[in-house]
Amino acid sequence: MDDDSLFQVGVRVTLRPAVLDTQGQAILRGLHALEFAPIEDVRAGKFFRLAVRASTAEEALATATRACERLLANPVIETFDLALDGDQ
Repeated sequence: MDDDSLFQVGVRVTLRPAVLDTQGQAILRGLHALEFAPIEDVRAGKFFRLAVRASTAEEALATATRACERLLANPVIETFDLALDGDQ
């Protein structure tokens, strides 16, 4: 454990393209009401920053993937992607 490092992993969770994004639609209506007419679409999502103790970046990403699959994302309606700090 002494050789482990602390990796910062960014997790972006979004609805699958086929899923109706009612929150995104509400945000878009609000933006249009505020005269942001050039904005044509909004998709809402979630962002998590995980501090993962691991011996390698690959191990940190694997741990973050398991966390997404088991808790952070609903695989039926959401997708997720990961990025190590500095890779965003």
